[in-house]
Amino acid sequence: MKKSIVSSLCTLLAAGMLAGCGAGVASDTDLVYVDKKGGVVSIDVETLDEAYYDEDELKDYIEEAVSDYTKEHGKGTVSFKDLSVEGQQAKLTLKYGTAEDYAGFNGVEFYQGKIVKALAAGYDFKTEFASVEDGKVTGSASAKDIYSEGDLKVVVLKADTDVQVEGEICYISTQNVKLTGENTASIQADASDGGAGREADGSESYSYIIYK
Repeated sequence: MKKSIVSSLCTLLAAGMLAGCGAGVASDTDLVYVDKKGGVVSIDVETLDEAYYDEDELKDYIEEAVSDYTKEHGKGTVSFKDLSVEGQQAKLTLKYGTAEDYAGFNGVEFYQGKIVKALAAGYDFKTEFASVEDGKVTGSASAKDIYSEGDLKVVVLKADTDVQVEGEICYISTQNVKLTGENTASIQADASDGGAGREADGSESYSYIIYK
């Protein structure tokens, strides 16, 4: 399950707080968006329990968390873009310089880049894959099929979230990943396998989205 900044904010949100800003990428569900240069935008959506929200307190809390991270990791690694509340739903949008910044700030495992570099980083692609054409699954695929195509990129993620890439999806891993469009997919844990995509030994498995 995704361990994002919103998870840390849940207690404060339930106690009653709110804020607002401006953003670009839009979604009504949790989303990780990856642009052509490897920059990341995340949208986290939470349902609130209370009817009263204090704008200034929550805004200060988020900005402090972002400030603490950027002081340690550098300017532009994380930026606060938007926090809005409509009815009982809060939506937080943050922008990250790299996938590594998203992973570090949210405490999840997340990789984005060329497949050859993913292999060098230790991701073994040992799972079942489906091939994709024009936004539709067309059959099964092997890791060998994927390696043979050369200059493909991959998002590797351990989180329950929708994913959008700036490109065309060519392959997805089949465990917990559902294709939703030419450049979109949804990663959701299957309760029957213990949640969050688990291997037989109980360890969490990676979800792969491969694109060009």
